[in-house]
Amino acid sequence: MKKYLFLLFALVLLPLASPAQKQVDARYAAGAVPVVDGFVKFEQQVSAPGRSKADICEALKQYVQTHLVEGPEQLPVARITEFDPAAGVLAASIGEYMYFKRTNWQTHRVRFYYQLVVEATDGSARVSLRNLHYSYDPEVTDGDFADDRRAEDWITDEQALTKNGKKLARISGKFRTHTIDRKDQLFSEIEKALAQ
Repeated sequence: MKKYLFLLFALVLLPLASPAQKQVDARYAAGAVPVVDGFVKFEQQVSAPGRSKADICEALKQYVQTHLVEGPEQLPVARITEFDPAAGVLAASIGEYMYFKRTNWQTHRVRFYYQLVVEATDGSARVSLRNLHYSYDPEVTDGDFADDRRAEDWITDEQALTKNGKKLARISGKFRTHTIDRKDQLFSEIEKALAQ
């Protein structure tokens, strides 16, 4: 009888001893971070029917200035670096805080830098995010993460997924998910800015 009770007890505790990790969400799975010529580069074509390339550039300049340069989480380095509506070009270097956790008692954030480039034509625009990198504030880290981490060395499939590609790596996985979420948010907001 004792054997059966022990076996029953062991079977009940077995799932608690080795919990199964969840598989990675499809949004963050292999292939979600595109590498072009050795560099991470997110791109999206945005439709703006009936709008000229100059009009698209003007609308997106207003969005970038208001939300990405002067926004509440933006760093002082954020600025528009090129604006040529006649050529249909808008470029901005953005620095902002990316929050992993924010509560009344704890804040875990990193500085997130990237370049936003818009190449507009009449009726549409190609928007890209490139030159992505991350840096903790100097007082947060003690050498392990003191330098900038380039996206190419941090959020690619090889760096941020486990060897079988089915799960996120423990630390770099959170950078991957937050970067993809931010990219999705930016592209969605740009689409809305052009729809107005």
